[in-house]
This record gives sequence, structure tokens and C-alpha cells, in this order.
Amino acid sequence: MDLEITPLTKSLDGEIVAPGSKSYSHRAFIAASLAEGISIIKNPLVSGDAGVTIEILRSVGVKILKVDGNSYVVENIDRSFKKINKTLDCKNSGTSARIFSAISLLLEDGLSLTGDFFTLKRPILPLLDALKSLGAEYEYKEEKLHIKPTEILCEKIKIPGDITSQFITALLIVCPLLKCKKRDYIEIEVTTPIVSVPYIKITLDVLNSFGINIQEDFINRKFFITTDQNYRAQVYDIPGDFSAAAFIIAAVVLTKKSSKVIINNLSMENNQGDKYIIEILHNMGAHIEIDESEKQVIIYGDLNKYPLQGIEIDCSDTPDLFPILSVIGAFAKGKTVLYNIGRLKLKESDRSSTMVRELTKMGVRVLEEQDKLTIYHCDNLNGVTFNHERDHRVAMACTIAALFASTDSVIKDIDIVKDSYPTFLEDLEKIGIPINFL
Repeated sequence: MDLEITPLTKSLDGEIVAPGSKSYSHRAFIAASLAEGISIIKNPLVSGDAGVTIEILRSVGVKILKVDGNSYVVENIDRSFKKINKTLDCKNSGTSARIFSAISLLLEDGLSLTGDFFTLKRPILPLLDALKSLGAEYEYKEEKLHIKPTEILCEKIKIPGDITSQFITALLIVCPLLKCKKRDYIEIEVTTPIVSVPYIKITLDVLNSFGINIQEDFINRKFFITTDQNYRAQVYDIPGDFSAAAFIIAAVVLTKKSSKVIINNLSMENNQGDKYIIEILHNMGAHIEIDESEKQVIIYGDLNKYPLQGIEIDCSDTPDLFPILSVIGAFAKGKTVLYNIGRLKLKESDRSSTMVRELTKMGVRVLEEQDKLTIYHCDNLNGVTFNHERDHRVAMACTIAALFASTDSVIKDIDIVKDSYPTFLEDLEKIGIPINFL
């Protein structure tokens, strides 16, 4: 489905509810599937990449049923996964592909995985080599991976930290369940600086809630995991997603008419790195208030009253903010510098080059260097037909940019936004933005 965006000429007003965090949803469903007993997951994201994880869990015998409201019951009666002969499609979900590669150690015959993730040759080999230290063997060819356990080992694991935090997350999830003959713990040593630390903290937060104990040492980049632990069933409430809310926040901040929008279900008291969007925009000059008691973010829009000033922003822990920060930079006075962005080429798309191309089409001057992007203020953006390369966050960022162009724009295949924000278009309508499908 294609979307036509007409430039915004009026103020924005209203309230919306932030969707459940994609990162927390992945981890909570997997932790619940590893637990003895019945868990209840409240307010999760169940579409897109999180939906991929849910369908794979169902394929290996986990019962996942929707109950009252937006709550899901998760039960794995024997705390084991059934043997499966078919190849499981991870689509382009890096979280699913990497975590289930590790979970293959819990199935006697392992797992066979395929999907766009493998077609696009997104990074996984360092994780597979680390899993060999735990006793895995694998065959990876023709865009298909088969990985299974041999003899479970508990050798020290060395893994790079500067490619993706999901390597570490996958190991942290599976290692507590392994039973080792020679010792009762597994040590993970991260050999390079860790990127996206907040995502690892989310993993640790979820695992702790489900009864798993892990000793972390971020300073020395080491994790010590007691083996033969048990996941405990829980009632787990998924927090609202700052990664998704950032697009609505940007739309309000960039409008030139006096506006006020409230986003509910957002708390600063969790480990989401993308809550940093609030601090970034404060530093640029935006007017945003936090009501922690009500779990609300209140955004005031009026670019003339609250002009933005370009700043330098470290993206090492917040790669998912990069697309919308690129757009915001085009409206900030002076220049905005986004640095530590080199690994964005390894996301759902080559995220940095894609945003450079699309902003350039709109008439924005950008300078792309090896590990940073400089965006210069632009007084007049052209309406264009966008190519988001099937990256949901790029698609949403381009949608927000189009609202403030001088002419109409087209976003092709807008349904891709459901990967992380299924109610994105509905929420835009709720605050006063017209939605027109072609």
C-alpha cells in the first residue's frame, strides 16, 4: 500500500498510547517460553519482527494465546522444545535469527533457519563461532543455517561487541540453561567496545525478572553466568516503546503551528536507550515535559517559538534513532552531526546511506563520512517519492520529513512500518495528520 503525504499546514493536538517495546517483547516471550509454568505478557508488540519470534516459538511447541485486552498467556509445559523438521523463516528479524541460533543448543537436532536476514548477509558468523565454544556445530550455505548441539561444552566465550549487541543477548539467554560437566559457570569476554549497551541491559532486566542471575562487568566487558539455572514464570508488563514514539515526538516538535500532544505509556525508568530522544531534543531547544507519575510525555510544538539548534549526537547506543535524527537535523539551525554510525550499514538496510540518498533528493545538504553524518539546515524541502529499502524506521522517518516538505510526497509500501509500530498511521491521524492512500 502506498501513502500520499500532503504538507502539514495546521497544528497538532491529541493523545496517543505508545505501543509496547519491540525489544522487551522479543525477550519476554522467549524468556516465558523457557520457564516452567504459565507466564502472562501484558501489552506486548506482536506484529512485525516480534511476530516472527512468536511464530517460531509456536512452531517448536510453545503455547501462546491472547487473553483479555492485549495480554498473552505463554506456556511451555515441559520447558523443552519439540523436534521440528521444517526450516523456520526468520524473515529480516536480526533478533529472531540470532537468538534462535543460540536456542538451537536446547534441541537435540538443532534448528534450520532461513529468511531475508540471511539473504542480506547480515552479521552472524561471530555468534556462530562463539556457539561452537559451547558445543554447537553448524552448516551455513545458500542463505540457510542449520545449527545443532554436539557435546555441551562450557569453554570461555570470546565475542566482539562492536558489531551488534544481539550476539551478547543471544548468549545471555541460552547460557543459564546449559549443564556443564567440568564447571558450574560460563564466562563471556567481549573483545571490543560494546555498542548498544542499553539493549544488553534490557536483556539483563528481562532475564532477572524471570529468575535468571547473571553477573555483569561492563567496565571490563565480562559476564559470568551460573549454569543449570531455571527460568521462573512471571506476569510481565511490557513498557511503551520510545523507539516508536520518537517519530510522533519529532512530528510535533517540527510543526510550525502551536501544538500539544500527549503520549501515554512512556516511562523514563527503564533501560531503553532511545528515551535519550528527550534529552537530545531538550538540548536542541524543544519544549517537552515528563510526567513520570502518569507515564506521560507532553510535547509542545511551534518551531518558530521553540527553534532547534544543531548539535553533535553520539549514536553508538541508539542506532534506531538515527533515521529520525537525520530528519530533525535538516530543520535545526546550523548543522547537526551524528557520529558513531558506521555499523548502521548492517541494520535492516544500509541505514546511513539510505537516509543520505533520501534527504539529498529532498534538497537537504548532507556530508557522509566513514563514521559520521553531517546534516545542514534546509529552508525548503522538496516533496519526493521515497525509497525506504523496506526498512521500517526509514519509512517512518521519511513520512515525518514529508509532512514538512513544500509539495506532496509518496511513501511506497508503507505497511512496512508495522514491523515495529503497527498503529503508526492511526496515531498520526489521532493527532491531526491526514492519511491518504493511493
